[in-house]
Amino acid sequence: MSSPANTPEKIIIISPAFPYRGGIAATSDRLAKEYGNRNVDIEIWTYKMLYPKIIFPGKNQLLDLDKHSAPEEITIHRKISSINPFNWIKVGKQLKKVNASKVIVRYWLPFLGPCLGTIIRFAKNGKTKFVGLIDNVVPHESRMGDKMLSRYFYKRLDGFLVMSKKGIGQLTEIFKVDKQIIYSPHPFFDIYGDVVEKTAACKHLKLDANLNYVLSFGLIRKYKGIDLLIIAFKSFSENHPNHRLLIVGECYDDWKIYQAQIDQLKLNDKIIRFDSFIADDQVKYYFSAADFLALTYHTATQSGVTQIAYSMELPILVTDVGDLATMVPDGKVGRVVKPENTDAITNAMVEMIQPDNLKLYREGIAEEKKRFEWSVLCDNLDQF
Repeated sequence: MSSPANTPEKIIIISPAFPYRGGIAATSDRLAKEYGNRNVDIEIWTYKMLYPKIIFPGKNQLLDLDKHSAPEEITIHRKISSINPFNWIKVGKQLKKVNASKVIVRYWLPFLGPCLGTIIRFAKNGKTKFVGLIDNVVPHESRMGDKMLSRYFYKRLDGFLVMSKKGIGQLTEIFKVDKQIIYSPHPFFDIYGDVVEKTAACKHLKLDANLNYVLSFGLIRKYKGIDLLIIAFKSFSENHPNHRLLIVGECYDDWKIYQAQIDQLKLNDKIIRFDSFIADDQVKYYFSAADFLALTYHTATQSGVTQIAYSMELPILVTDVGDLATMVPDGKVGRVVKPENTDAITNAMVEMIQPDNLKLYREGIAEEKKRFEWSVLCDNLDQF
């Protein structure tokens, strides 16, 4: 939709944003910044209440405002309550009056289907296009009613941008979507600062710089396969005693399950646990200390953690699930192995740590990350 001469296009993003924590909020802020650089009149309409405490498995949904400041030059309005239907109607009517050329709606969880679907229903004005920016067409951990809730939202949209190729088939086959669908990979995270020298990173984290580290990073959930990584690391460490496994991130499961594995395999002196949500300004230290990132998922669509590794030019090991093999070309930026196969993971780890391979993968990442520029995502969203 074109704008009059010298009048910036108006776009609204509906998504978690500052002061919410996590990758979806951080990348929505970053997307708004990219649009601002394009002379777009951009706003984010975010949540004043996202998850009720009863369904939120973490410790805190919001950033510590004593340590974090709102992103500069981005307009963020906290408007939406995910559980209040009267609020949905109110926000929808407000949105209708704005007459934006496009509203980009971030979606990853069926719980939000009624809220976001109702907002769009009351915001329709015949002028604004409503585009779903879909992180997960189908959730990683399914629950009764998921399909119904997502369908309610999907049928309101004018178009879909999915960040995994698998999502195209899910939309057309499961939800019978016949609207425009565009695939665009998740951009890399360029919001966490620059890589620091390993010795400095280890000192900051109180790690021994003479050891080598394999990194597991992100919220811990069953589908992410930490159990597989622990088993594989047992075999790996027997022949590589100088290596340690860093498991970094808040646990949304019962950590006792993983700790029982570690105890049984006698790995307490080989695995170092950082049990907390990692603040933005601390992320670079973990990626700078490690030799490579290991994501041994049971299931996946795509992963934002791979995109942090791209920004830090850290080699990546992944299992061949979802779009991970597309995001991590095997032999170029790291290794892709068969899922559910701990022997394959162990063998790939042995290959990963070879100095020549690490050098090759880092060079490959420097080249490959060009396809994950934020400009690519905006260009694809501009097709709607």
